[in-house]
Amino acid sequence: MRHYDVRLSPTDGWFHPFEKRLDQREGVRRVAIHRIRLATDELGLVLYELGGEFDRVEAFVADELGPFDYWLEAFGDRILLCSLFVPNETVHALLRITREFRVFLDPPMIYVRDGDLRVTYLATEPAFQRAMAVVPDDVDIVLETKQAFEPDENVFLATLTAQQRRLFRTAIDLGYYASPRETTYEEIGSEVGIAGGTVGEHLRKIEAKLVDHVVSEPISESTTPQQL
Repeated sequence: MRHYDVRLSPTDGWFHPFEKRLDQREGVRRVAIHRIRLATDELGLVLYELGGEFDRVEAFVADELGPFDYWLEAFGDRILLCSLFVPNETVHALLRITREFRVFLDPPMIYVRDGDLRVTYLATEPAFQRAMAVVPDDVDIVLETKQAFEPDENVFLATLTAQQRRLFRTAIDLGYYASPRETTYEEIGSEVGIAGGTVGEHLRKIEAKLVDHVVSEPISESTTPQQL
């Protein structure tokens, strides 16, 4: 069993026409997909995270999803939308991956540059290869990382959300914690698909969890070094 971090790149810049219209609306942006599945043969259900001013997002959603049953709510600086929608052929094909194969999705799916989605799957190598074979032709696939699945590899990382783990690992990989610092909030935010201005706040929350984890760990009598 392995983790596969995959970048899905739609050739048109969007997977569904809703995203195209969203990109054309000033002051509204796509951030992540937290949950998505088929509700019926003809309808899907999605939990979407959007960015921008709430009033602008609310107006856009009302214009787009008026006939559908949906809710929209702000949680601090995050805006979540849960709605039914009509999947197109591309979305239908992508949803086959977890419906028809022994492949599990590790949410959230994060929007990165140019409308790409960074997705993490959990699967065996044969199951992953079979699933990738059904990805539609209008979506390019880039396998970014592949690593063994070790559920108990890191107690601290297990306390973070999937988005926080991606952000923390990206910050480390880009040299945020190097001395001297080798990256900026904007560069980190661009990689994980969030606004650069919010990266510092998210990292401070992660660092606070790390401090709590370290100081709450019992002191071991073993002289073997322990790594996070």
